[in-house]
Amino acid sequence: MNRLFKLFMVVAVGTFFVGCYNDYDNPAPAKVYTDEDFSNLEYWSIKDLMDMFYEKYPDNSGIGKSITITEDVYTRGKVISNDRYGNVYKTLYIYDEQTESAIQLKLNTGNYLFYPVGQMVYVKLKDLVLGNYRTMLSIGVASSNPDYANDNIESSVLLKRHIFSGEQQQMTAADTLVVTKDNYREVLTDAALGRLVRFEGLESKYGKAKWGYENNFPNYFANSQSFDVTSPGWEDIYEWATWAATRRVTIGSSFETVYYYGSAWFTYDAQTEADYVPGNYVVRTSGYSSFRDNRIPADGAIVDITALYTKFTNASGAEYSTAYQLVLNTDRDVVVREE
Repeated sequence: MNRLFKLFMVVAVGTFFVGCYNDYDNPAPAKVYTDEDFSNLEYWSIKDLMDMFYEKYPDNSGIGKSITITEDVYTRGKVISNDRYGNVYKTLYIYDEQTESAIQLKLNTGNYLFYPVGQMVYVKLKDLVLGNYRTMLSIGVASSNPDYANDNIESSVLLKRHIFSGEQQQMTAADTLVVTKDNYREVLTDAALGRLVRFEGLESKYGKAKWGYENNFPNYFANSQSFDVTSPGWEDIYEWATWAATRRVTIGSSFETVYYYGSAWFTYDAQTEADYVPGNYVVRTSGYSSFRDNRIPADGAIVDITALYTKFTNASGAEYSTAYQLVLNTDRDVVVREE
């Protein structure tokens, strides 16, 4: 009897390890979450979150402020951003078609691997922080840095606790707001911040803007016209100054080469002066993007741009220092129209 028992245990243990081995080689499909999985929680739409924040902090009074969510609630949205090309960083933008609203979800890097465009994402909101950084609202965790209203959800423990993948869907026409020279003043309001917007018929405009920061465009490092050699973050400032000088743009030169890295001006109304920002948009491109050294469309070119619609201002929220910034998922979303 004892020998039979030992034999049984050997077979059982072997079967256990074989089963584990098979599960490892053939993992079960990842769970696809639905509304039903959150039926015990109250649903707050993205618009509900925005309305709650602006009710407490109207206009620009909420810049730098945050609200910690204490209720057992959740929200959801479809992913409309892609960080694969390095221009979108540690962030998801999710969109709710029912309320036509979008918000930034501050996570980690490599989001396109786990939350591709079109993926439905559910967020358990309790203990997360709704924050306003320079007019843009986002969902994250409490920040220890007073310059930021919230921080990224980077911990794997917190990600598993708060972020859940739903159905992979196709992007539809309804996911993108279409704007033209004829309708931008009517259809493009701050309620569209964070959304994916296609701007049809914008003009690429080099020169000095009559609005916002009044920067020369294109500007910044790869296009620097007035680079600051005391700019922090470079160990060898003399080497950087030499590099920047060789890359600088001379407006009007037939030899100019203008890159995405930095800021580029696109407009429906280059003459706008008192009305600082409507019709004028900055395409802002990170130095870490894979297309940073690709050329932007030539001065005067008419283009269609599909980008995430964002807004940036100084800490006071002053109108004269405000700019609407377009964040590209990829430079392939800038299409030059044929003559």
